[in-house]
Amino acid sequence: MDLDLGDGGLRLRTLDTADAALLVEATSAETGRSLWGDRPLGPHSLSDAQAALAAWDPATPGQFSLGVLRDGRLLGAVGLIPERPGSIELAYWLRPEERGKGIASRAVLAATGWAHAELAVPRIWLEIRPGNEPSLRLAERVGYRFEQRIPRHCRTGTHHDPERDTWHDCLIWVHDDTTAA
Repeated sequence: MDLDLGDGGLRLRTLDTADAALLVEATSAETGRSLWGDRPLGPHSLSDAQAALAAWDPATPGQFSLGVLRDGRLLGAVGLIPERPGSIELAYWLRPEERGKGIASRAVLAATGWAHAELAVPRIWLEIRPGNEPSLRLAERVGYRFEQRIPRHCRTGTHHDPERDTWHDCLIWVHDDTTAA
């Protein structure tokens, strides 16, 4: 998949293990939770990036990620995580210095439309932590609708062992193929 997002060279394309060096550079200033793999915080080493991208390999059934790139530089990614037939969770991440510029909105909107049209997935959903105002605004802005709050549904990701990790509520926002985007 390779889409032109029409904003000065902004593209959305499938990532694979050959993009590991781009991921290392893109996460070099990151202090937040990682979209890829079980590594909860901070920058990726080359081996971290290779392992994470291998886990999101588009050549195998299951989850895959779409890189948000401009001029060959990885700005972030959109992850697509199939839940069951007809339903995909969408997650996204942008490098800290690219946040607040509308890039995530354009990428999420494009990935949502692409998944509906090309993958024939009728239901796409976001899990958003209560209080994450930028993500809540993005969901509403790109046409997702609030569905429900699920208590203690999402892992914080501060520990590799789920039994020792902490869990928080998640707000589920949904976009279906009848929702206007």
